[in-house]
Amino acid sequence: MKYIIFFLSLMITQISIAQDYPESLPDFKIFTLEGNAFNQNDIEKDTYTYFVYFNPTCGHCKTAFKLLNLKSEQIKKTKVKLYPVSANTEEETNKFFKQYAPNIQSLTNTQILRDDDYKFADAFSVGPFPTSFLYDKNNKLVKVFEGGDDVVLFLNELN
Repeated sequence: MKYIIFFLSLMITQISIAQDYPESLPDFKIFTLEGNAFNQNDIEKDTYTYFVYFNPTCGHCKTAFKLLNLKSEQIKKTKVKLYPVSANTEEETNKFFKQYAPNIQSLTNTQILRDDDYKFADAFSVGPFPTSFLYDKNNKLVKVFEGGDDVVLFLNELN
């Protein structure tokens, strides 16, 4: 009986902490590294969209971008627009990419963004750092990846 109660309490805990992510691309307003406004209307059409929300000071984020950097040639050949979204300053973000993901930074299908006031995090119900969101060509959510090790798994979801 003890085990049944333990199992049920564990299940209830898991259900209560599950995230509700937006099923379609929500409205948001953040900034490019150059300081220009960027919102959902600026998303490239007819391509998958992959947001990776991170903080340059986060250890799991460093691991994630090292993995992305290793897959940069594969990412370059896909029909996906990669939008890393930093929750830190332009200076810290640039240093981070130079150290951990220089190949990603130079890809033509990558645009680095900044979320100065956590509006993106609120709109997307971001969980732990890093949290990544893959949206299809119709801006519908395909999958959410939490943590550093799963960041490259979006490549398996592309058609």
